[in-house]
Amino acid sequence: MSDATTAGSTGTSVEGRLGALARSSSPRTRVLAFACLLAMIGAGLLSWTPLPTTYPDRAWALPWFALAVAFGITEATALHVEIRKESHSLSLSGIPMMFGLLFVSPVDLSLAYLCGAAPAMLWVRKSDVVKTSWNLCLFFAEAALAAFVLRHVLGTKMPSSLLEWTVPLGAVLAAELLSLVSVSLVIMVVDGRFRPSLFADVGQSQILAALAGTFTVTALSASSGNPTMILFAIVPVIGVGALMQSSGQLSQRFQDLQQLHGFTRALTNERGPRTVDTGLAELVQIMRSRSAGLLIVSNDPDTPSTMRVLVDDSFHDLDPNAFSAGLLAVSDDRSVTEVNLDEAGRSSRHVLQSLNASKLLTIEVLTEVDRVGVLFVADRLGMRSEFASEELRLFGSLANTLSARLSNDHLVAELETQAQHDALTGLSNRLTFEVALTASLSNSDHRGVVLMIDLDRFKEINDSLGHDMGDRLLIEVANRLRAAGRSTDLVARFGGDEFAMLLLLRDSDTDDDVDRRLRALRHSICAKFNLDGITFEIGASLGVLKWPELGHDSATILRHADTAMYEAKRTQAGVVWYEPALDDDAPRRLDLYLSARAALETGDLFVHYQPKFSTTTGLITGAEALARWTHGVHGDVPPSEFVPLLAQAGLIGHLTRFVIEHAISTAATFRDAGMDIPVAVNLTPRDLLDPELPEDIARMLESGGVGPGALHVEITEDAMVVDFDTSVSVLSRLRRLGVRVAIDDFGTGYSSLQHLHRLPVDELKIDRSFVSRMSSDDRAAAIVRASINLAGDLGLATVSEGIDDPVTLRLVSELGCDEVQGFLIQRPLDTPSFLEWALAWSYEQWVAVTAENAVGPVDDDIRPVLPRVVQTALH
Repeated sequence: MSDATTAGSTGTSVEGRLGALARSSSPRTRVLAFACLLAMIGAGLLSWTPLPTTYPDRAWALPWFALAVAFGITEATALHVEIRKESHSLSLSGIPMMFGLLFVSPVDLSLAYLCGAAPAMLWVRKSDVVKTSWNLCLFFAEAALAAFVLRHVLGTKMPSSLLEWTVPLGAVLAAELLSLVSVSLVIMVVDGRFRPSLFADVGQSQILAALAGTFTVTALSASSGNPTMILFAIVPVIGVGALMQSSGQLSQRFQDLQQLHGFTRALTNERGPRTVDTGLAELVQIMRSRSAGLLIVSNDPDTPSTMRVLVDDSFHDLDPNAFSAGLLAVSDDRSVTEVNLDEAGRSSRHVLQSLNASKLLTIEVLTEVDRVGVLFVADRLGMRSEFASEELRLFGSLANTLSARLSNDHLVAELETQAQHDALTGLSNRLTFEVALTASLSNSDHRGVVLMIDLDRFKEINDSLGHDMGDRLLIEVANRLRAAGRSTDLVARFGGDEFAMLLLLRDSDTDDDVDRRLRALRHSICAKFNLDGITFEIGASLGVLKWPELGHDSATILRHADTAMYEAKRTQAGVVWYEPALDDDAPRRLDLYLSARAALETGDLFVHYQPKFSTTTGLITGAEALARWTHGVHGDVPPSEFVPLLAQAGLIGHLTRFVIEHAISTAATFRDAGMDIPVAVNLTPRDLLDPELPEDIARMLESGGVGPGALHVEITEDAMVVDFDTSVSVLSRLRRLGVRVAIDDFGTGYSSLQHLHRLPVDELKIDRSFVSRMSSDDRAAAIVRASINLAGDLGLATVSEGIDDPVTLRLVSELGCDEVQGFLIQRPLDTPSFLEWALAWSYEQWVAVTAENAVGPVDDDIRPVLPRVVQTALH
């Protein structure tokens, strides 16, 4: 029977991926949940299976603990062949499975399988808790399924005819099929994608299971008259097991030679700075390790040392000085050294801890007069967490091949160039930038500014259009930064979507000159991009620090510029110059960031509601849900501050669903009190790229017991800049569901006017920045008037936000705006306060407001259309 975790090529992913679960809680949780599901399936099958404890027609009895020993032996001696990150594993566990089906109860069979396999997984394979838990749950489900099939088809009698003997054989094959399907499904859960190679060994494993079952049938038939004859079956079983192991070793050696040949060919075909990256990428695949790296220590003061590391499929350039002592201390020339965290010395322990690794293989390479290199791999991810002796020899051969390729002086020079530049954009990297900044600071004649640049909405583009498009966007941004700089400027990419610029100032440059230049630079970054026919825009937040006035060392300058950049991001100011006062708030911002995740769970984050009114009837026509956060230490935190923090923490989707759930619950509360008004919720740009949002909202509406008309959603104009088509699709599905859609802050964006005829919306909410200035700014009043007329022509309702004074209310009412919202009538309230206030809201109160603001006479005919709850309040 195939190994439960590595049936055929499935071993690749299950063992390899499960080995990485310690670094990712989400896959770990999903796999453990899958394991629990298998355990429940097994328990259900056992509960529906007759559970006999004795078999009177058996010629001899089989103790369950003897069966456990047999299971342990077959699992410990399974055939394993590993090819890069593909693992092929087959065992003879079908033999004890067949014996268990016929001679012990289903419960004893399950117990024997678990008790025998657990030591093999923990002590022979050295599997971690997740792997072991998964395997034991799968073993339990296999045994339960096989017993279920056998007992329901054959009952408890011993097979006697040829047809009857096919029943236990079919039960074993069914268990094997369950193993293959379960392993393939869990790999899809962990990897998030289907790969046909998962089923590469289906036929092979089924054939082996059939052979094992057939052998057992033959052995049992031969021993039916004389039980001692079963002892003769032990010899061929041992022989087959030995042949499997021998075959596996030969196959593994052949694969090692093939992999060494492929490694050499891959290095030979590469040219330029990608040689090292290719070598490290091949190395982690062949050695089945989580990370690999190459350190080159230079004894020449004019030649920098370098360190390139591949960790979890990402390349990094690390500070060689922080690792050279530890790696050189444990490396021998041309000899592989294995280092464990528990046994490591002080310097090598630092290396392991920095790499988040527990085991390290190192070897000294590239030995020259003025250079010495150390190649290493860390943490094996396969079925075994230990590196075998054959793998140590293979690692030595791979190291020799790489060393021969890199010993060429030209390639070493290219590696040094690569270590100083970003591989994607060709810009300087952080290390080079810091060196240049330090050199500039040491020159008393120099003065300048440092910019920290972070792209806005890059994550949405990367997620919706793909990483390839994201990389192309970063390259285009790098080109724009180069073009905007002077010959004396230095542009660098620090990683992700974060860039930096070092601008040396001329004597004639004033602060205003620099500020104009920075805003032109930001405008260049934010100009439209057109990649593969897709047009989109991004934003950029710039943090600026002037030196030497506000900084005298590179670390301080970069930290302060970073602080200014985050302030620009938080306030959406675009460009923020650093000033010492920003540091006063730095501990608070850090504390808020660390508390943001917990706020969704502790109740510190809550929802208030602000009413909307009809300008013609004075009725309460709806409410807008507004998230609020009261921090235990810092008090009330405004949304403009905590929403970016939640976005930075990747929690915007959680916030949206949190507010929607509260809004639906509140809408139900309003309905039960006799006030059937909808509640509106704001959606973020990230929400419009979530194809699952409409289905989630439909489920929440059904669970809350309200119809789709009880919920409205509001979007900003620039929410659809990243991927207009996807956003329109999500909104269209919401509208078909019956959810009303509004454009919020209308007039402040830059895309809706050209796409307005395509947008599935029902109303426009005119931004308060225009409404609040109507009485003093003719242009603002003209924008409001044009927006109301445009909405009327398109058949859309209008809402004016920011009604904070009587004059503004009169002006928007005269222009024909349908609804209003603002502090003049009511501020946001929690649900109980809102309900109490709404119950007390009366026709006379609206008359008083409208009379005070001279909106015009209010006809008493309006009274009959007031809600039932208001009628009750009037009486």
